[in-house]
Amino acid sequence: MPSEEYLRLFLRTALGRAYVRVKGGNREPSWIIWEVLLPLLMISSVVYAYKSFGAPPEYVGFVVIGGAMMSFWLNVIWGMGAVMYWEKETGNLEVFMVSPAPLEGLLAGMAIGGMVNTTTRAVSIVLMGILFFGAEMSLSGLLPSLIVFFLTLSSLYGLGMAVASLFLMYSRSGWRAAELLEEPVMFLSGLYYPVSVLPMAVQAIASLIPLTIGLDGIRRALILGSSLSELSLHVSLLAIMIPASILVARRALRFMERRAKEEGRLILRWI
Repeated sequence: MPSEEYLRLFLRTALGRAYVRVKGGNREPSWIIWEVLLPLLMISSVVYAYKSFGAPPEYVGFVVIGGAMMSFWLNVIWGMGAVMYWEKETGNLEVFMVSPAPLEGLLAGMAIGGMVNTTTRAVSIVLMGILFFGAEMSLSGLLPSLIVFFLTLSSLYGLGMAVASLFLMYSRSGWRAAELLEEPVMFLSGLYYPVSVLPMAVQAIASLIPLTIGLDGIRRALILGSSLSELSLHVSLLAIMIPASILVARRALRFMERRAKEEGRLILRWI
């Protein structure tokens, strides 16, 4: 297929799937309310624990930003990674496979739609954290934090495409892999504490996860007021991770697609 034709199909598939994701994710207003209020319960327990221990006030901001970014990681695992299983369960995957629409475009559309929906929830969580818990943010770090934020999402959702390839091949069994990734990444990325409190060996392992680097950079910008030049290492590492995660995702998706076709795993078998 010519590159121009592939690009056109890719963009049309991505935009079409993103529209369905955004429209479907916001058709019930109560969903938005619960997706904002429920994470605040977890955040509030950690915030009050820090306050009872007499922790520095910036830890409140660390927790609020970590809780907001947690929404993206959960969306990557379940809203992005599990999409292949859900499409197979509803019978849509067979249609996608026989259509000229590329799977990469389908997943890119899911990523874009997930980013839009989750960003709305994450911003609401941050605003609620400022209002109810008194989290202090530095407006001077807004622009650097946005740059790090979008670089983090690009790398993170590339990782989500790789996870989706597991569901393409292993279906329901892919849930075990997703559950295996959920809690360890939340621990290593330091969602409720700065990753600097971890041992150096653990920090080295955690630095391989885009969420760890991105979360640390956003906190430094929004809470500690770091400039973009002071976050050059974060920006450089994330810029390297973006093409690396996309390349890994593309190869994993193609490999799992070929294996699934050979073993007849592209349809839901009621046995």
